[in-house]
Amino acid sequence: MDEPVGGTGDDAMSDDVSQVAPNTSTVDDDGGTGTAFRFRHETIDANPPSGRLFICHPTDLTGDGLPDLVVGGMGSTKVSTPIPGLTVERSSLPGNLFKRFETDLFWYENGGWERHEMSDGTELRLLGSTLVDFDGDGSQDVVVGQGLGFRGIYWFERPDDPRETWTEHLLRSDFEKYHDLAFGDVDNDGEPELVGVSQESEVVFYYDVPDDPRQTPWPDETKHVIEEDVNLEGLCIVDIDGDGKNELIAGTYIYRQTDDGWERETIVDGWDWTRVAVADLDDDGELEVIFAEGDSPLLGDHPGRVAWFDPPNWEQHTLRDDLYCPHSLQVADFTGNGLPDLYVSEMGLGVNDDPQHLIFENKGDGTFEEHVIATGVETHEAKVVDMTGDGRLDIVGKSYEPDAHVDIWYNES
Repeated sequence: MDEPVGGTGDDAMSDDVSQVAPNTSTVDDDGGTGTAFRFRHETIDANPPSGRLFICHPTDLTGDGLPDLVVGGMGSTKVSTPIPGLTVERSSLPGNLFKRFETDLFWYENGGWERHEMSDGTELRLLGSTLVDFDGDGSQDVVVGQGLGFRGIYWFERPDDPRETWTEHLLRSDFEKYHDLAFGDVDNDGEPELVGVSQESEVVFYYDVPDDPRQTPWPDETKHVIEEDVNLEGLCIVDIDGDGKNELIAGTYIYRQTDDGWERETIVDGWDWTRVAVADLDDDGELEVIFAEGDSPLLGDHPGRVAWFDPPNWEQHTLRDDLYCPHSLQVADFTGNGLPDLYVSEMGLGVNDDPQHLIFENKGDGTFEEHVIATGVETHEAKVVDMTGDGRLDIVGKSYEPDAHVDIWYNES
């Protein structure tokens, strides 16, 4: 049922090559009665320069046709020092010392995984992010939002040589704690907008991109509030009902723009902290919505669930209801048969000793076969992408906390 909602708006380069040699392992999935999958795990970086990693974006920065990997985070609450075994509380360090111990935004170059710092700023404390092309030059830049206690949204503009320091622009500082950002035409005016959810401020919002995106801050008139007093997780801009107009899925709600503002439709009640994806899973010509409860049971009172929901009544089809914080959800055709499969993986957080990576193989009739393709290495916000150019879909990801590491699972199926 649609519900009306209120509110419309208002240089130094550092290439760290100190990473340890890759740690590799392989898990074979027997495939049950279906496909057999084989993935080989490799640790890209066992000691990244920031703790509580959040950002994970594969994108080709060097122009060689292979995706590189952008990673960033909020930094550790406890910071390691050059003295072996000695850590200090981050809050006790003056800001000018953070640079000595942690860097919050960096990228890895495909073909050896050399690490490059993107910013020499301190106290970035980064959370939600998205890739953008504000100036239409065809290059992918990065927009990031700060975490709890901070209010900035920053655009990091790529230089001609991405190995150099990226140009930092503070776009806005209206809200606090941006868990998710997205870039797309949410208001159907033919131009993409910067869309986000602020959990601490409890706002769903978007910004029009000004004619000169480099002006800082962006003008007040670029800000639009879709809804207030909602604490949501997960974003997707998509024409969910096939009417030729985009909708916004935020949390478990669908937002549609009307002449009077925005209307909200509830897909499901009682689901917490959702990651969201969309695909035609049952080959009926309509898009289904997939949710994974990425922070349950950590922030909820039940294990994490994964399910897909069939329109128009959003009938629920549960795939798992016993996972630990499945904060990675991707739709991809792993088998090459043209049907969208689902990839889901668990976090560890120092609690879950045997996190699972799962592929739900689409059988083409609304049913799925589950495959455990890797175990024992937690991940967060992992992405599915062909990292080698061999036509097979690999997986890249990183942990959240307490142990920071960046990983790849090569598809050798």
